[in-house]
Amino acid sequence: MNMLRMNSVTKIYSGKKVLENLSLKIVKGERIVILGPSGCGKTTVLRLAAGFIEANGGSVFINEKLVSKNNRILIPPEQRNLGMVFQDLALWPHLSVYGNIAFGLKAKGVGKQEREERIQKTLILVGMDAFAKRKPAELSGGQQQRVALARALVMEPGLLLMDEPLSSLDLELNIRLRKEILRLQEKLGFTLLYVTHAREEAFGIASRIIILNKGQVAFDGTVEEAEKYLKR
Repeated sequence: MNMLRMNSVTKIYSGKKVLENLSLKIVKGERIVILGPSGCGKTTVLRLAAGFIEANGGSVFINEKLVSKNNRILIPPEQRNLGMVFQDLALWPHLSVYGNIAFGLKAKGVGKQEREERIQKTLILVGMDAFAKRKPAELSGGQQQRVALARALVMEPGLLLMDEPLSSLDLELNIRLRKEILRLQEKLGFTLLYVTHAREEAFGIASRIIILNKGQVAFDGTVEEAEKYLKR
């Protein structure tokens, strides 16, 4: 079953087409990386999937439910069963690690006992259970990344969206967290849609790669096929 499907999607900002008749399908359990240069429309695809913006034309389906069509958002973000890790992480600086992870669960009305159980389980899962009382400013860059990941995973999403989440990290930490993302995806079974401009990062995470160019799909295939395509 398709977790995400976009049919002939067009998105226009200030008179400029950022996406033009873009179509893609992502099957449940896949690890898809969208690769391409800055300005090619990668983040716009994530924002459309998340429901933060609407398409000017075309339709978006999540779990085979129509969520957006022709300038209309039919199902809001909080009802789409997805999580998102932003490039700037967007952690609340005044909240502790625990508070940041709890925020979405409280907003969704999850009861206190279940909330505490899910937070503790997720903290252990990402190796941050010893840091629950710390504020984001007291953490390293890699630890902040883990908190942002935990905040998304605690919602138990079917689809996890990640927008260049490792771009600010040094190479060693980048590679370590790539492996962590793969471990968590294998353990939890969520579908991953990951955006990056870095080829090696894409090759290290993806089971399938989509390359965007000027708002259109230029390539869609395996990592091995993508490597050959990019060497042409």
